[in-house]
Order: sequence, then C-alpha cells, then structure tokens
Amino acid sequence: MNAEIVKVLDYQLSHGLDFEKKYIDSTINKIFKVELYMLKREIKRVEVKLSEFEKCYKMSSDSFYKKFNKGKLGDDRGYLNWFAYKDTYNKLIERLKEIQSIVHA
Repeated sequence: MNAEIVKVLDYQLSHGLDFEKKYIDSTINKIFKVELYMLKREIKRVEVKLSEFEKCYKMSSDSFYKKFNKGKLGDDRGYLNWFAYKDTYNKLIERLKEIQSIVHA
C-alpha cells in the first residue's frame, strides 16, 4: 500500500461517514483474515521441514537455533538450511501474532 492510499484511508476513517468507516474496517479485516490463512498454511509447511531437521540431528529447532547463533555448531550445509527454515519460521510466527492482535474475530 503506498503512502497516498494510507492517507486517504486514514482521512476516511477519521472524517468519513459511519457506513464508510465500517466498510473500510470490514474490508481491511477480510484482507488480514486471508493473510492469516496463508501464514498458517506456510507455518505448517515450514514446521514439517523443521521436524525433519530435528529428527535428522536429534535436537529441537529452538535448541539448535540458540547454539547456532552462539557459534557452537559448524557451518555445514544442513545447519545453514535448518537455520534458514527456523529463521523463516520465527518471522512467520511474529507476523502471525501481529495480525492476530489487530484482526477482529
């Protein structure tokens, strides 16, 4: 969304008629619900990959992530891939929480 659109929406939400405010709010809420659905689907996909790494290396992803960030593990290709998946997972979870905090159920 570019800055002009945000300005217009902000103005409409603060100065518009009640039905306009409700329509804008409802539309944005629907957009975020779609994003929530897509995030949850992607999180499940990444969880499957994390589970594979955990079985292979016999370590939880959280434990691995902490050790890897402290430099306690090598930099073999498997670790680098695992790190990328875990980092992606963390970012997806963070985004999920952000959206859940603003979406109206």
